[in-house]
Amino acid sequence: MLGRRERWIVAAMLVLAFVIRMAWLVLGPASRLEPHRSEMWRVAATFARTGQLADAYAPGSGVSSHVGPFNTIIEGLVYRGFGIGSLTSEMILAVLAGGVVCTLFYLLYRLAIELGIPLVARLGALAAVCFIPFNYFVEVVDFRIREGAVAAMILAGLVWWALTLDRKGPLTLRQVALFGLAAGFAFLINPGVALGVYAVLGLVALRNLPFRYWVPAAAILLVGLLAVNGAWIVRNEMVYHRFMLSRGNFGLELAVANHPAAVNAKDPRDVFNARMDEIHPAFSPQALARLKSYPQDVDYFTALGDETKAWIASHPGDFAKLTVRHLRDLYYPPAWLWDLYKTGEHGRVPKQAYVWLITTLALGDLALALFRRSRAHLLLIAAVAMPTLLYVIVQPTLRYRYLFEGILVFLAADLAWRLAAPIVMRLLGPRAALLEPKADGQAA
Repeated sequence: MLGRRERWIVAAMLVLAFVIRMAWLVLGPASRLEPHRSEMWRVAATFARTGQLADAYAPGSGVSSHVGPFNTIIEGLVYRGFGIGSLTSEMILAVLAGGVVCTLFYLLYRLAIELGIPLVARLGALAAVCFIPFNYFVEVVDFRIREGAVAAMILAGLVWWALTLDRKGPLTLRQVALFGLAAGFAFLINPGVALGVYAVLGLVALRNLPFRYWVPAAAILLVGLLAVNGAWIVRNEMVYHRFMLSRGNFGLELAVANHPAAVNAKDPRDVFNARMDEIHPAFSPQALARLKSYPQDVDYFTALGDETKAWIASHPGDFAKLTVRHLRDLYYPPAWLWDLYKTGEHGRVPKQAYVWLITTLALGDLALALFRRSRAHLLLIAAVAMPTLLYVIVQPTLRYRYLFEGILVFLAADLAWRLAAPIVMRLLGPRAALLEPKADGQAA
């Protein structure tokens, strides 16, 4: 029964997920449809007025290397046409964000099919990401401007694509070129995602691309990267007089997370906020004044990065301790991350319990898959490892975790169903055939 109706069930879930999120916005507090002010929002508003990607920290703070071009330009164009922060603009952006999120869910479902996750488990996981009101705020408020959902969508889509290429056999240079264009676009959104999908494609090529095509394939990928990012690279060269593939704020993020006060912090949230006030130009006048003492923001970020790298070189043990803590924060986030700026967030304990359960089940499922020598899961791990390695040397937040959230939910559902299925099937008896099609897999 489920197998025959799978397409309709998946479509209905996705449509309902979109409708619920729009209703959550419109029927909730009016603040949900107010502009979600951040560095990216300020840049988008400035772009709407002047056509410049500038003023990330305050009016007049100058051209910005803090944000990428994609989301900010789209929001800026919407603001230019319908008014900065107007209800119409925010609703348009919410519809776009909701569309991206539902596309992400669909791609996660297709990825689950390639991973061999059973029908009941993947439908259960889809229901969880669609209907459990856990990430609604970030999905249709925060991600109206931030790129988190777009990055997660690209990661899920390109890993699914890579797994299908690996399953179907020999790889052609045309396929490499198309994949390379998509991976190049990922660099504009999230460099960690781009590195991850390049790693997956490399593993696929090792098995499916003849050795004589490796050099041409590498050249094609480089050309694709430059083709997609060429305008952004030229812009950065003209503005900052340096080669920059992505954003220029990595030194700031590195400095926020790695410093002496963080090593043995009794209250990590207080230490985090104090560090933000000390060096982040969007958080305090003192930090903004320090930024303005440099010719451009990228020079300030470079100086912060150099200071932090020198501290890391002289304190490798402390850096290792912080890195391990950040890895834990990313996959087993502490309660304070739900109330990062002391805004009085409610329900932290059940949210934390849910996330920790999902992570534990997902890691168990991956371990089981590796024991079975599942190549598809190995490729997935390669894709997730690269952004993880970048996030653990900065301070992870719940917004960063969203990149992996959906993948973890589907993996967790897989293990949960494998554990529960024998009991459920025994209880259902002959009716168990309603739950699984005879040839599970490619229907959706």
